[in-house]
Amino acid sequence: MRVAALLVAGLVLAGCGAGKTTTTTVTSTKTVTVRQPPPSSALGAQDTRYFGQIASITQADSKRYLLVLKPELFLVGVTANVANAEQQGTQCAPLSCPGVEDDHLVLPAGTQKLTFVLPATTTGTVLVSRNGHMQPTKVSAAQLASLVSGAKTPKLIEPLDSGVWLAVDVDKVTSFAQQFQP
Repeated sequence: MRVAALLVAGLVLAGCGAGKTTTTTVTSTKTVTVRQPPPSSALGAQDTRYFGQIASITQADSKRYLLVLKPELFLVGVTANVANAEQQGTQCAPLSCPGVEDDHLVLPAGTQKLTFVLPATTTGTVLVSRNGHMQPTKVSAAQLASLVSGAKTPKLIEPLDSGVWLAVDVDKVTSFAQQFQP
């Protein structure tokens, strides 16, 4: 029995030395380029749009004006159709309400006027007639202030009462554009 145990032990030890095992460690480096998704198109406090009539523009100092806006809602599509039906006391299923005239509806957005800072360097567009065609024309904050005060140049195709869109970063107007209303 002892001989058998020694024989088994010898075979086990012989088996361990008979095969040679080599362990190799390989390090691989992989460069991955991750593209950042574009900024969200959702509007936030830093990128807000307002629509309404300019109540006044006054010069605050050499670099800024204060623009006071009477806010309005510029509605289109189903939203405009349902609001128009409600104004007229008509009941209709939202997707079946008759369309509004000129495909839009402008509603007062309350009685509170909103005040924004309009930097003197801000530019935007107003609508003028050139060669019988309506054309957006770039103007400065100073020119817009002059137009609001009654200036006749540039000659607008319609008064600024048609409404103006403001792009606003927190409280600062970054651009403006007159809205055409047939």
